[in-house]
Amino acid sequence: MLSKIAPRKISRDLPEEIVKADLERYRRLAIDLGAADAKVISAHDVIVDERVRMKCQVPRCYSYDESPNCPPHAPEPKLVREVISKYRYAILVKLDVKPVEDFAHPELWHEGHIAHYAKLAEIVGRIEALAFNDGYYLALAFAAGTCKVALCKGLLCQFLDSGRCRFPLKARPAMEGVGIDVYDIVTKVGWDVYPIGYKDVDLHKVSCAISVGIIFVY
Repeated sequence: MLSKIAPRKISRDLPEEIVKADLERYRRLAIDLGAADAKVISAHDVIVDERVRMKCQVPRCYSYDESPNCPPHAPEPKLVREVISKYRYAILVKLDVKPVEDFAHPELWHEGHIAHYAKLAEIVGRIEALAFNDGYYLALAFAAGTCKVALCKGLLCQFLDSGRCRFPLKARPAMEGVGIDVYDIVTKVGWDVYPIGYKDVDLHKVSCAISVGIIFVY
């Protein structure tokens, strides 16, 4: 359990060495919280592409229109592109999905995604909160997959039903749901990633599965 910290006074002109030290601290924290790896990246390396979000709709994802953090309710790529252009640095976080069958096996898919998506949401949320208390009050996190699976375990989205989210401070959009090209940034940092399908892929030959989130810090 992390010890309680005192909030840092807001400063308009943080020295670069303090920013770099904080970013490295957040990177290490991600690993301490269970990430397989985490990297400090330039926010300008993150690509937002409308085609990524379109893949939520064509073919239609099972989560499309099922939560406020999935399309068509999640922030539009145009807005996300404008927002992240104002950041300089981000922390990219990777979870290794083990066993791979948690993502690659059609009968284990749902339960496996619950565990890994929930863990990633916890990590990016904790880092976003810490950065906020350190004075990076515009820190902004995105997770992976749908919050309906990660947090509500597939239950009917209470927010869309009644306007009251079960986890208002934990639920976040997925990177892909807002148009961030996850495969692009993952390959840029040198992590292995494979597309995982069920019908035409030999599941025994899937080398690895990962889940990725990001926190824009400064």
